[in-house]
Amino acid sequence: MRYLVICFLLFFGCSVALIAQPIGSWQEHLPYNSAISLADDGEKIYAATPYAFFSVNRQNDQVERFSRIKGLAETGMRLIHYAGVGQLVAIYRHGNIDIIENQGITNLPAYRDKQVDADKVIYDISGSGENCLLSAGYGIIVLNLVKKEIGDTWVIGNNGAFTKVNAAVRAGSFYYAATLEGLKKAPAAGVNLADYRNWQTVSGTAGLPTGEVQRVLTGKDSVIYVQAGSTLYRQGDAQFQQVYSDDWTWKHIQWSGDRLLISRRKGSNASIQVLYADGSVETTVSNPMIQFPFQAIYTGTTLWVADSLAGLLEMNNIIVEAIVPGGPGSVGSGDIIAGRGDWWAATGTSISRFRDNNWTVYNGGGQPIPASFGRPGPLVIDKGNVTWSGSVSGGGLLRIHNETFTLMPNVISPAANDPNSFRVKGLASDNENNLWISNDGAAQGLVLLYPDNRVQKFTIPFMYRDYAVADLIIDDLNQKWMISPGNGLFCYNAGASNDNTGDDQWRYYRAGQGNGNLPSNNVLSLVKDDFGFIWVGTDNGIGIVQCPDQVFNSTGCEAVLPVVQADNFAGYLFKGEAVQAMAVDGANRKWIGTKNGLWLISPGGEKTILRFTVSNSPLLSNDVRKIAIDPDGTVVISTAEGICSYRGDATQVSTGSGNVLVFPNPVPPGYNGTIAVRGLVTNAIVKITELNGRLVTQGRANGGQFTWNGRDLNGRQISTGVYLVFTTDESRKEQLVTKIVFIQR
Repeated sequence: MRYLVICFLLFFGCSVALIAQPIGSWQEHLPYNSAISLADDGEKIYAATPYAFFSVNRQNDQVERFSRIKGLAETGMRLIHYAGVGQLVAIYRHGNIDIIENQGITNLPAYRDKQVDADKVIYDISGSGENCLLSAGYGIIVLNLVKKEIGDTWVIGNNGAFTKVNAAVRAGSFYYAATLEGLKKAPAAGVNLADYRNWQTVSGTAGLPTGEVQRVLTGKDSVIYVQAGSTLYRQGDAQFQQVYSDDWTWKHIQWSGDRLLISRRKGSNASIQVLYADGSVETTVSNPMIQFPFQAIYTGTTLWVADSLAGLLEMNNIIVEAIVPGGPGSVGSGDIIAGRGDWWAATGTSISRFRDNNWTVYNGGGQPIPASFGRPGPLVIDKGNVTWSGSVSGGGLLRIHNETFTLMPNVISPAANDPNSFRVKGLASDNENNLWISNDGAAQGLVLLYPDNRVQKFTIPFMYRDYAVADLIIDDLNQKWMISPGNGLFCYNAGASNDNTGDDQWRYYRAGQGNGNLPSNNVLSLVKDDFGFIWVGTDNGIGIVQCPDQVFNSTGCEAVLPVVQADNFAGYLFKGEAVQAMAVDGANRKWIGTKNGLWLISPGGEKTILRFTVSNSPLLSNDVRKIAIDPDGTVVISTAEGICSYRGDATQVSTGSGNVLVFPNPVPPGYNGTIAVRGLVTNAIVKITELNGRLVTQGRANGGQFTWNGRDLNGRQISTGVYLVFTTDESRKEQLVTKIVFIQR
């Protein structure tokens, strides 16, 4: 039964709920469905993914996630290794290193920051106790676990040249290194190991062939094993003897549980080959869930497999379980849209949905997304609560309703230069529930799908390169604004009706005064704010169209390039920055995503309120690609390294006071966080009083949310009791909207 449950979760979603976020907190939403490295500390199994890692308690199956939110230095794992004495070593793709212990995490960025004109990738780690050996693309680096620092570097290539080291171990009185030049060895004591002349090349002698050696490892009694291609050699008294060979591709070989475990693949087949110490075959472990194994280890009779397509597999006799903590199908690769606790994200070849604090992954390849759809990009939910997605890889338009995924034929035209490519790069729904579509590459780049499935197509009356169209939004006048990547921005007004094209009007916005005054022709993002202004993000900052109602007047309406003051200097807003993403929160403030982090700016852009980077926050990457804002104030951020969320302090406004909520309520003893009052009318004045009417605090809401630190006007922590919350709206009418209970002991 457990096998069936886990398979269902792999197909449809995740099994681990994510908790609600307090204001100012971060949460990661990373994929855990790809495992690439394993470690075992005797109590827990650790599985690294390409982004983070997690642990599984071998006794009770409790899962714990580790990411930048919990203090890891980076997002982007390569290896995980247990070094003994309670020390876990995490190796990142760019060479950064974390040592994780019960008392905390120590980051060692020295190797990452070292300037070396060579391959710095760390391919393997071995050892325990005082030192670990890091096998890198140019040599061996010693990691001192006691001092928690990078020690010596051994460059051991012929004539002192850099050479790739695939693996290195210490066995008895020698160090062994599997390198591009073959197997090398050196005495463990009495010589300068940084001198290449003290390293002897063993390959080509002692029974080993010449050429690259992929791995060297030690077995029982420090016996040396060497992998060369798909052949295994075992060291005898004086010679190496071939003990096993096959025609599979080996991803990894490891000594575990007095056995040799080969993770291997051939064509579409995959298995774990289990060998005795003498190289003879004990068994071959295969299962449909083993698809692309990266590593395997034994703990007793349980086999654990890190599979890059299936996640962490726990195999015990005939029972196979996939342990995959909840997360989206991949990093965000297209749009993100956020309703109230209901988010959709385009994630690789899948579409992922976050609802009820759980992720559900709808996979491509026909399960359940039609195989021909390809990669999803834009997403929108129409007024009928139907979700739509477009394929950026040429698979057309997808309708999603009640978890039924339907390709819509005869809506999208093929690209002018590729009759088999039906690309959709932008979607928007208007108040009449019409769906507007950016049909990238087609001669008629704007498409209208009516609720009755009638289709109308529009020719954009300008010369623009490659018929390129992308993101699409609709302003307060029902005008359509559409990005043309590399070309500029289009504005379309349908006139009296969509059917009658005789009164249609178009405007082409480009860089330069008189042409629309955009900061650049390379428009990257687009958003409408609460003033009705159109914010245009380019690769050279932001322009704002502040008069959409005058776009087609005789005077026209050009973009304004805001000038902002920073220290003693004034400059254009985000000049020199690629503004890749923008979103508007409940207080009409703008969240801006660039390649250099995430900003929150004031409604007019004149003030920076917050700036987050990987250096000062748990932001997963400085490369921010998309932003969406949940009405509850949660900012959903899609970066190059994955999706995360930040709980902001501004919510969407309420039309009344019937849905006012306080979080947390009651306020527990010792709570020092932010208290939020949500569901208020726009920018309401809020007063909090004691039951006798004495004023405790007052202020103004951000959009529909008021935040409070739990202290009175004199900065004192308030006492146990019941407190009243009053609001005053624009008509100056004051009313009691809710109560807050404090429990201090």
